[in-house]
Amino acid sequence: MTDHDPADSPDGRAERALRDTLHTHAEAPIFRPLQVDVSAAPSRRRWTRWVPAAAVVALVALAVPLVLSQAGGGPFRAVPADGSGEQAPVASSQADGPSIGSAAASGWRWESYRVLSYQVPTTWGYGYAPDTAWCVGEGRTAYRAIVDLASETRAVPSILCPRAIPLDRLPMFVSVRAAGAADRGWDLPSGWSVASTELNGYRLEVVHPDNEQEVADEIVASVRPIAEVDPNGCVAAAAPLQSAQVASPDRVSLCQYERGVDHPLLASTVLTGERAATVVDALTRAPAGSGPDGSSCAVEGAVTGETEVIARLWQGSTAQDVRVRYAACKGNGITGLGDSRTLTAEACQAIMVPPIVFTSGKEPAAKLCAPNPTPSAVAPSAKPTKK
Repeated sequence: MTDHDPADSPDGRAERALRDTLHTHAEAPIFRPLQVDVSAAPSRRRWTRWVPAAAVVALVALAVPLVLSQAGGGPFRAVPADGSGEQAPVASSQADGPSIGSAAASGWRWESYRVLSYQVPTTWGYGYAPDTAWCVGEGRTAYRAIVDLASETRAVPSILCPRAIPLDRLPMFVSVRAAGAADRGWDLPSGWSVASTELNGYRLEVVHPDNEQEVADEIVASVRPIAEVDPNGCVAAAAPLQSAQVASPDRVSLCQYERGVDHPLLASTVLTGERAATVVDALTRAPAGSGPDGSSCAVEGAVTGETEVIARLWQGSTAQDVRVRYAACKGNGITGLGDSRTLTAEACQAIMVPPIVFTSGKEPAAKLCAPNPTPSAVAPSAKPTKK
């Protein structure tokens, strides 16, 4: 009889493939491991996560979706099974794009990605939809409905999993991708469907159990093109900074962009009250200066795939734009508050309010901005560990 080797099991092979991928990055010439403390919410217990870094420090999108609340880490309620208690978005022509401050229907909120905006129930959280590496780590059984985060900018382990995805790996989710994006790498199980629409070169998909068809159709019906400004107050592409000075902001729009030729909008949200004050305080407390920047760059001037955030500080209809750069090898820091300021961990963490997420960056700024996920949302067998 031949003894069974656990390493030859599907989980063993997946874990080994992930470990090999991380090991490959770790052997890059300028590798420097980052030890980043992450905290659970609401627990105060401290956790440590090792993030491998070569030219780029990347947040690996684990096969188990990382589930975040709107506030950035706590639990959230599931969408009602029949959509009860939530009013559907007001019907209108898709040619009528949403304008700044457009109110979402009661019980719904606006989300934006690149060229379009759409509404989801306020009960939905944020997380990572399953990808081709869905079989890495351990499954979960208590998924909530989520908005898929950073679908085109996050890293994915180089693992090809079976096409049949089990229900304990599949949440109900909405995602926006390029119309010609590659297949996700898995097939829908029985009793699940996709509601979708295409607009201006992008495809919105709602993956849902069949008994959530009504909610899925309402999300699809809410899709609108973004003209100049989205409903959360973010311009469609990163524009020159507004020179207005706002003394007492009453709200803050957080707008995340991909750096490159067109600076497209990747995500947006608007904060009020104490949450807005937290962002303003963190930005204004940053010391005068610039950076921190890396000592060397693998590719000088390369910005593709990097992201940045513009925080729009509103007082009435007047906005003061504050740009926060955190992902580049050079040019990091805070501008738009008079003299330039040095990026701090407080400032970077304050602006990472879902759907704004940190996906990649270069040392040492990345060390300040590395995310603080809920530890239980990360599969134990897939966590990078110190070698």
